[in-house]
Amino acid sequence: MFNFRKSSPSSVDRGWAWIILLGCFVEYFVVLGMYKSFGIFFVQYQRKYNTSASVLSMILSVQNIITSISSLIVMGVGTRYFTERTMVMSGGLIGLGCCIGNAFAPSVEVLFFTQSFLFAVSAMAATLPAMLMVGKYFEKRRGMANSIANVGGSLGGFVLPFFLTFLFSEYGLEGTLIIAGGLYLQFLPAGLVMRTIERDSALHEDKEFTGSLLSNQTDKENVIEYEIQDAYNGSSTSLNKTVNTELKAKSMVNINSSQKNCSLKSSALHGSSLDIESTVSVKNINAGRSQHCSLSTLSDAKRKCLKFLFTLFDFALFKNPKFILLMLVAFLVAPGSTIVVTFIAPFAIDNDQSINMIGYLLTLSSAGDLTGRLLFVFISDNKVIQRYHMLSIAMLANGLTCLLASFYDTFAKLAVFGFLQSSFGGTYYSLINVLIVDFIGLKNLHHGLSMTTVMRGISVAITSSVIGHLRDHTGSYVSGFYLMGTCLVLGGLLLLFKPLISK
Repeated sequence: MFNFRKSSPSSVDRGWAWIILLGCFVEYFVVLGMYKSFGIFFVQYQRKYNTSASVLSMILSVQNIITSISSLIVMGVGTRYFTERTMVMSGGLIGLGCCIGNAFAPSVEVLFFTQSFLFAVSAMAATLPAMLMVGKYFEKRRGMANSIANVGGSLGGFVLPFFLTFLFSEYGLEGTLIIAGGLYLQFLPAGLVMRTIERDSALHEDKEFTGSLLSNQTDKENVIEYEIQDAYNGSSTSLNKTVNTELKAKSMVNINSSQKNCSLKSSALHGSSLDIESTVSVKNINAGRSQHCSLSTLSDAKRKCLKFLFTLFDFALFKNPKFILLMLVAFLVAPGSTIVVTFIAPFAIDNDQSINMIGYLLTLSSAGDLTGRLLFVFISDNKVIQRYHMLSIAMLANGLTCLLASFYDTFAKLAVFGFLQSSFGGTYYSLINVLIVDFIGLKNLHHGLSMTTVMRGISVAITSSVIGHLRDHTGSYVSGFYLMGTCLVLGGLLLLFKPLISK
């Protein structure tokens, strides 16, 4: 869809790369701004539907579960069959449907679809492809680019709560949601600027050439089935070991096709399981296949299931200890970096703060987020301190602010809490995409993005539900902040074990 132009490798870190970053900035402004403003909607929905905090917290839990599922589909399937431009523009239209659906939802049950499902799909369809494009277009300035994109989310969180509070007083809940839906239409021009880019044209040509050697559809299916068979048996691919051994002795592999000897660069022999048809020849596959039982012994259901799983994710990453460490840290620190701002508004209501003051409270919280992320624009690519050290320090400080929640009983204290927590919590989003590249490499960025989103979704879903139940049973959100603070401290300490894992 509208894929009428591509960028050359000369655009990396300059030129059109900054236009891509601008489009991503706009998307983050809308998506994260609306997400951080949910605390205002939280209070309005609670009044409109006369429901409990645990029910509305369950909406957030379902939303994050859908976020996890949709992130896998977007990065595993969407990026294979659709362009980034198509997905971003589709995300904008879905977001518009989300706001209109919320405006006219007759019951809280309908919100489970309009808010939980539509918002999650819209956010993932727009932001994940955009961040993938930023990762491709930037190399030396990748840390700064990610920080600038996240500044867009912080700026949205700073502006939208104040703007939405004004709209509530003028147009009510329904009118506010309809106007907010128009913000998602900005994804249409933002999506149009998403040109594809070939980082290595020579490698791309080699892959196209090798793929032509396997143009027969039956041979391609056999290649994929052989890879699945090897993973199903739980063994390492002996064929890949053979190829890697040959690469050490010889940097060029001769492939015989149609009685022609053709040279293939060794760099083209590396890829994920999804690209295996471009890494080995049918002759080698048939030779390796004799060492394993036939795939026909698997049922059709298992074979189709495994093919789908390989489409979604490269499970070989789970053999990488650094990847496992990063996923565990993401699971622990995501709630304290994501949903604290959501519960600040109802927490302030419990402390006898007026609804008008909540808008200012969220604005101050977003100001802290913006301040922290602007700081990381300048220090994220600094070589003096490691990026994972930055994240560890920020998570420990964020955990400490949450563990002191029982002392925040006035507007001034709540404002300080919101400012500091957002300043430290925003560090996670400023650095996580860069840390994925630092830990597992650029070639696995799309898999890392999807899995960190899955970990965040599962963790936030569980934590949101638990906090809602704790509020209903204890009458306070303090215990929920204690839970998030403890997880933040554990995650920050666990990240310091990265040098030991690397050894």
